[in-house]
Amino acid sequence: MSTLPRDPAARRRIYRRRRIVAACTLCLIVAAIVFCAARVHDFFSSRAHASQAAAQSSQTADTQGADAADAADPSGTDATAVDSADRAASASASPSPTETDLTASLGDDLDGIFAGADYAVSVTDLKTGTPLVSISTDEQFTAASTYKLYVAYSMISAVESGRATWNSSLNGTTLSACFSTMIVDSDNDCPVAWLERYGFDSVNEEVQAAGFTDTNIEDGDMLTTASDLTDDLTRLYGGTLYSDGSRQRLLECMETQIYRSGIPAGIGENGTVADKVGFLDGLLHDAAIVYSDKGDYSMVILTDGSSWDAIAEAASTIYDAL
Repeated sequence: MSTLPRDPAARRRIYRRRRIVAACTLCLIVAAIVFCAARVHDFFSSRAHASQAAAQSSQTADTQGADAADAADPSGTDATAVDSADRAASASASPSPTETDLTASLGDDLDGIFAGADYAVSVTDLKTGTPLVSISTDEQFTAASTYKLYVAYSMISAVESGRATWNSSLNGTTLSACFSTMIVDSDNDCPVAWLERYGFDSVNEEVQAAGFTDTNIEDGDMLTTASDLTDDLTRLYGGTLYSDGSRQRLLECMETQIYRSGIPAGIGENGTVADKVGFLDGLLHDAAIVYSDKGDYSMVILTDGSSWDAIAEAASTIYDAL
């Protein structure tokens, strides 16, 4: 440690020199700080100017590109939007495979199963209303006992309109009993008694007014199509044709009808089938609602010159393809 001189004048000189040195040092520090701040400011300013210039250059390029695109497409439509719209339109225009391909893919199989026979097949997804198989669906066949589904419609309509009750007499028993045996056992006497009481023409008009326009309920000339039967089953399933109680009455009869060698045999343990068959000479028909793990479907198979085994095989083949 240095020792200050005792002479006051000398001490003052030393203090003065120290103050000068301190002041000079402070000035140098301040100058250094100002210099550094200026350099930092210059650095960031140059970066900002460079970024602004790049942005302006990019904007100019985009504007030029857009002008060129507008020149190529006077409509001014954005190309990306057009591509997206085109893809959406293409997707909506392309039918799903289940709407078209199932009929085509099953055609050869069904032709083989029904070789030598005249046949029609209609299968519809009852949840969506989508037709899945459509083969000769508008061809009229002699209805055989499938016409009893239309007589069932007439009977239910009479009850629901108050023109009859389930306890009304018919063919020596009640309308309720006649209705059940007509569907469960495919009895002929009860529907004939109904048609004779109310008139073939009247019932035929009633059926056609309900929308089953390709069906004829005429004495000795009962005709229907797979399309009309599909419509009947679809409306039965959807609850738009009858009240809930009448709907359940008919479905329970169809689920317990005794002729089950056709569609029910083909579906087997894969589902529950509520159906109405028809058989007359070489005609074998089956009109069914199929409840299964794959979904609920209407399945109508009309044949002339085939067999119940063939109908069962067709039902199984169709079910496997669903």
